[in-house]
Amino acid sequence: MEYFYVLLGGGIGAVARYYFSNLINKNIPIDFPAGTLFVNATGSFILVFFLILSLEKLSIDPAFRLLFAVGFLGAFTTFSTFSYETIVLFQEGFYMKAVLNILLNNVLSIGFGLLGLFLARLFI
Repeated sequence: MEYFYVLLGGGIGAVARYYFSNLINKNIPIDFPAGTLFVNATGSFILVFFLILSLEKLSIDPAFRLLFAVGFLGAFTTFSTFSYETIVLFQEGFYMKAVLNILLNNVLSIGFGLLGLFLARLFI
């Protein structure tokens, strides 16, 4: 049954990632993979916030934790797409954009994760 929860959450998370990545990329007029950056940073925030609250404060069903944290957020954030987009930027000679993509995805994802930790602990 655990695999079903991960499968269900993963399907929904993958659709959400596709939707939000496209939405961001279409509405932010820059030549940069902002959609991937958005889902990685916000997914990091949501994952850490949710896990801190669900493990330290709230009584959340482990099945829902699997569905949401492992399934949904695992599919929502996308390191593989980030890697591919960075390689393409390097191959096309956009070295500064590639380095910026690496820095922003790592710094913002970890930073948003720390923000989620801080905000979740405010509720504890």
